[in-house]
Order: sequence, then C-alpha cells, then structure tokens
Amino acid sequence: ADILNILNKKTKDLQLTVFGNFSLIHGKYTSGQSSVKGNDVELIPPINLKTGVNFRWKKLRASYQFTYVQAHFTDATNAEQVSDATRGIIPTYAVQDLALSYDWKRFSFQSGINNLLDQKYFTRRAVGYPGPGIIPADGRSFYLTIGVTL
Repeated sequence: ADILNILNKKTKDLQLTVFGNFSLIHGKYTSGQSSVKGNDVELIPPINLKTGVNFRWKKLRASYQFTYVQAHFTDATNAEQVSDATRGIIPTYAVQDLALSYDWKRFSFQSGINNLLDQKYFTRRAVGYPGPGIIPADGRSFYLTIGVTL
C-alpha cells in the first residue's frame, strides 16, 4: 500500500509503502496410514508472516522486512525430536532485514544487513550431506555494493 497516496499527500520526491503477506494454514492427514492419520502435515508452518516498509526520498531508498514463521514439523509422524536430528520440530523464528541504497550521478550505492538481530535459527533438516541434522540459517551479514553506469 502506498501510504502517502492513500493520504492524498503523494509527492514526486517522497514515497512510503508498506507490504505484507500472511498465511494461516492448518493441514492434517485425514486418511492413510494409521501412524500419520490425524497428524499435522509436515513443512507447513501454521503462521507465516512477511511484512515490511519501503521508503524513498529523491534518490535515497530504505527498506525494512520482518519475517515470522511459527514452529512446524518436518515429517508426517510429527516426531518432536529424534537422536540424529533428521526429523523433528523446526522452532518458531523471526528475522529482520534492512537495506539502503542511493544513486548519485553514474554511481549506485547499496548496503544492507540481513538477520539484523543475529537470530540463531534453522529452516531445514538434512538426512544426508551435510548432515544428518539441522542446517543452520546464516547469521548476521552485511553487504555493500557500488555500481557504475558507463
């Protein structure tokens, strides 16, 4: 949503937009093997939220994104934890990202921080390489890019 446009205050040099994607899903096995019937369907987080804001003023741009994913199972048996960590729960996690960019003459500068608060989380489990076990997500990372238009 373009907030300034909604408020009838849109200007050529200024823009403020918000965005979001929200999923609320409840998947259950209703038939099949008795060992999984009635269990939650694997790899479906009950709540999945991605939201953020983009800001632009002349040639300066900034964006912030927040991601929240609720705990969910990785297999149809709904095992909470097994000794080799190949199956189990993927715990709830929340991650924030921040990005800035600026255009100046023929140059473009971009920078950002992914996983702003350096959250420790994982989104996948492996049964083989590089596992078995969890595959941790990346920690906090920074980037800086300079582009030149010739």
